[in-house]
Amino acid sequence: MIKPKSTILNISPYEIDKYYEEWDLKLDSNENPYGPSSAVISAIKNFDKSYIQFYPAYGALIDRLAELTGAKEDNFILTNGCDEAINVCLNTFLEKGDEILSFSPTFSMPILYTEIIGARFVEIPYKEKWVFDFEFYKKNVNQNTKIIYLTSPNNPTGDIIPPDIVRKLLVEFKDKSVILDCTYLNYSSIKKEDYYKLVKEFENLIIVKSFSKDYALAGLRVGYIYSNENNIKEIKKVISPYSVNSAALFAGLSALSDISYFENIKEKITNSKKILTAGLNKLGFAAYNTEANFILADFREKADFIYQKLLNNKIKVKYFKTGEMEGLFRITAPREEDVQKILDIVKEKPLFVFDMDGVLYDVQNSYREAIKKTVEYFTKKIPDDSEIQAIKNLGNMSNDWDVTALLIKKEGVEVSYDKVVDIFQDLFFNPQKNEGCGLIDNEEIVFNKGFFEELTKYADCAIFTGRPREEAFYSLNKDGIKKYFSYFVCNEDVEGNHKPSPFGLNKIKEKCIYKEIYYFGDTVDDISSGIEAGVTVFGIIPPRAKSAFDTRKKLKEYGAKDVLISSDEVIEKVLKRNVLCK
Repeated sequence: MIKPKSTILNISPYEIDKYYEEWDLKLDSNENPYGPSSAVISAIKNFDKSYIQFYPAYGALIDRLAELTGAKEDNFILTNGCDEAINVCLNTFLEKGDEILSFSPTFSMPILYTEIIGARFVEIPYKEKWVFDFEFYKKNVNQNTKIIYLTSPNNPTGDIIPPDIVRKLLVEFKDKSVILDCTYLNYSSIKKEDYYKLVKEFENLIIVKSFSKDYALAGLRVGYIYSNENNIKEIKKVISPYSVNSAALFAGLSALSDISYFENIKEKITNSKKILTAGLNKLGFAAYNTEANFILADFREKADFIYQKLLNNKIKVKYFKTGEMEGLFRITAPREEDVQKILDIVKEKPLFVFDMDGVLYDVQNSYREAIKKTVEYFTKKIPDDSEIQAIKNLGNMSNDWDVTALLIKKEGVEVSYDKVVDIFQDLFFNPQKNEGCGLIDNEEIVFNKGFFEELTKYADCAIFTGRPREEAFYSLNKDGIKKYFSYFVCNEDVEGNHKPSPFGLNKIKEKCIYKEIYYFGDTVDDISSGIEAGVTVFGIIPPRAKSAFDTRKKLKEYGAKDVLISSDEVIEKVLKRNVLCK
């Protein structure tokens, strides 16, 4: 392998989607949800083949930018989106060992480009959430600072740096280059001229901007750099000569010829943000409006559940799981008509929690068979179904490893618990096998897609199972029903607090939105854990149960509100009588 330069050895590349995915609402990357203007579409449709055949000529678009800003052609360079604009600026003015000073959190790409150069990206945290503090920032500028990097409005916080503060920085640090990323500027309350006029006054200001967020040209990748002509002259030495393609040029020019289209879009986006922010706050969450085309939402301990609910409903948002933004969602402002769809999804609904073994799945030929074969392996005797069910009805026997170990012990055979688990798992679920994964492939689904399609119109769903997560997800994905569940508590999530402990259900109560919780289990341990957790519990008779009468009696004895035998009964006796009738 050819060894790369040392500055990139410990850098992780920026991950992007490999394929177009079908989302009802794609709200994770701040693209314009309304798309480009009809002028842009017309320009693309009438694109002359000669513009593909020959290298692009940038004059017309640069002339238009100069006209709109009252500047000269020599003040502009076109770039392949704002990413390239930032990259070439850093590569022009930043050397190995230099420092670039920014604030945190902010856009990630400048950090990556800085590290590739071998320079240091210094992030100043916000003292107040999220307000740019000039005096605090100024104290961190030192002799090693080569570039001051600012984003206004900032991504992902959505705050702005007032033009007078930018001016102060330019005056205070005339020996530093100031890069101002204005990608979201057209959505803000700041007049573009208040930033742009500073270029004529200060030689050290470089403004970068894209057409992606406002003019909806993210897929064509076009942006620009606006600065003093001397800076532009130096940057031209670094940038590729034809990095912006002809289609992007004509799209950009057409977008700028139809400014009224964007002004109409801006009004809609502004209204959408207000409605969405107010709606989420009314539902009891913390939502924040911004000066960009997105809002921020804090769903606190419910974040994982709500994120999965949105994904289940084909809505993709940006979920920050680390850093200063941990737990926050950045939600691109949707079209006005789509706001209610989001609010309907995140509002509180009844929650149906399902055990898997004997409830979602008939495990006679999978788990039950694994119990039998494991017992046979050690004792040469095969237990029958009634023996297995009798052990489960004792209580504290929700884990089939425990059931198996006890059956072996009852035959007078001494064997370590770990050995029992090893043999059991090799029989039941071993992804390393050449053909199939084991007995898990024999189990049959009881509650099918049609059942969940009907149920999830009115309720949310979660899983509480003794299965390890890998096994649970294997079965749910295999049968195409994982998408109906928004939260999962599996064997490794309860840390020894297995049923009949209510720990798993209490975790669901803490992490999920719920008005009422209905829990469905097939063992006395399931019923006991539900009763102790304070939820409504229904027993399920395992399919093809050999001792259905005794099991029904036992589940009722332990406190099940009712004992059901089919998915139809769940709809009729639980959903219709307890939810839809209210």
